[in-house]
Amino acid sequence: MTRPAPSFPPKKVNVAIIGAGPAGIGMGRVLRDLAIPGVTILERNRIGASFHLWPTTTRFITPSFPSNAFGLTDLNAISFDSSPAYALKREHLSGAEYVSYLEEAVDVFGLDVASPINITGLDPEGTDIVLHTNVGDITAHFVIWAAGQFQYPNLSAVPGSEHGIHSSQIRLWSDYPGDEVVIVGGYESGMDAAIGFANAGKKVTLLNRSAVWESDDTNPGVTLSPLTSQRLNAALQQKQPIELIGDAHVVRIERLGEIVKVHAADGRFWTTRTFPVLATGFTGSASLIDHWFERDDQGHHVLTDQDESTILSGLFRVGPEVRHKGSPLAFIYEFRQRFAVVGEAIAKRLGIDTTPLNAYRARNMFRDDPACKNHEGSR
Repeated sequence: MTRPAPSFPPKKVNVAIIGAGPAGIGMGRVLRDLAIPGVTILERNRIGASFHLWPTTTRFITPSFPSNAFGLTDLNAISFDSSPAYALKREHLSGAEYVSYLEEAVDVFGLDVASPINITGLDPEGTDIVLHTNVGDITAHFVIWAAGQFQYPNLSAVPGSEHGIHSSQIRLWSDYPGDEVVIVGGYESGMDAAIGFANAGKKVTLLNRSAVWESDDTNPGVTLSPLTSQRLNAALQQKQPIELIGDAHVVRIERLGEIVKVHAADGRFWTTRTFPVLATGFTGSASLIDHWFERDDQGHHVLTDQDESTILSGLFRVGPEVRHKGSPLAFIYEFRQRFAVVGEAIAKRLGIDTTPLNAYRARNMFRDDPACKNHEGSR
């Protein structure tokens, strides 16, 4: 992978957006429409870095369709006037294809992206926020944390996880050694890995504490997507060597010489001579700023109605890690509806006209109350 040539941001900016993925670029577009000056996106690696790391066979589970002209924005678009489906002529995009969409968006929107800029922390300074980076301190009036998740796999979900490998760290399923695989975790990442391994000729045992593949829940955040269900059913009908165990609460992984044992709470265990694959989710980049947020009873960041920290004024969050009023905003078509809310909050404090946001309201891109959801109607 060719790294981009370094580009250095000014030492003082009006708004610093952290992360050049769909959340950061989409947020930058809103601030551009509001004509807010001095906006810079700070990226640790490169535009769409997380999508560069996707396994080559992984695809978006949400379909893209060029329906913008009918008032229905492409589900994977980051703005109401763009469409990955139209630009790339693809329905379920690969990571590399989505990166090309994001790169084009940066160019077309005229956004300022500086990279590689590694943020190591931040502190308040008067009414500003100082970002500590590998190129020195950068002072901003506002900071919008939009960094993604995929580059931060959860490697401590199960005691003994050091004896396994996270599914996000495998680029080609055929590269995994041996003919048998034990997967811990059965949601989208686990299923994608299971199907990929089976297609590569490996025998798969997938362990999950519940049979999510049998769920009829209407919430797309807790049940398999139609695409994944379709792929799984096709694999099983083709007698692919996939064993699904939906009552295995994995509590420990241990290595005994050349054998690795995966233990369930009820005393059962499974063994492998290589290493179990962990589809155990992601921790995200927010550990760098945890102390600037209160937490609720479930450990999630507490945010204001404008997705701002309740401790540090001027520090906002957008993207798939945001939960608002108990509602997860995991998919692009969900979290993009909060960009305009954050943009409005910043514009009002700067005394800038928010009329351009009427276009976002008209196109279902301005969600004032994300707790109002109807998953039944959206499936």
